[in-house]
Amino acid sequence: MNRSANVLILISFFFLSFTSNLNLVDAAPEQLNQKNFDEKVMKSKDVWFIMFGLPTCGTQKAFLPEWEAFSKLVDGKIKLGEVNVAENYDLYVQYKIKSYPTIITFAADKSKGAFEYTGTRTAQKMEEAANLKLEGKGY
Repeated sequence: MNRSANVLILISFFFLSFTSNLNLVDAAPEQLNQKNFDEKVMKSKDVWFIMFGLPTCGTQKAFLPEWEAFSKLVDGKIKLGEVNVAENYDLYVQYKIKSYPTIITFAADKSKGAFEYTGTRTAQKMEEAANLKLEGKGY
């Protein structure tokens, strides 16, 4: 390699290491399944909001912009997850999913159980509900 290539690599490395600390990339919800659900959700001390659904569902597709806005509002405060019910039938049955998308919430204290979020499906209202969960309040 010539000197120009080495300098370019060094500058690229510096830029990537600097920008990774700026959180310029939005944290995407974790893809959850029957194999990782207990480890990631049930054994954690985090508040979780999990969207159960079908990626092909029109209602879910229409909801995605609010879900993405919500993820930006709560980034670093709570955990978000997504479960594709077509591939995770056991979770679908366990959490009694009846429509798509269904949002199930978990408090930091998992002994409180799982609760379906039934509030208004806007980023701001879901953030208010998440903040209540963080304070140990709410459903």
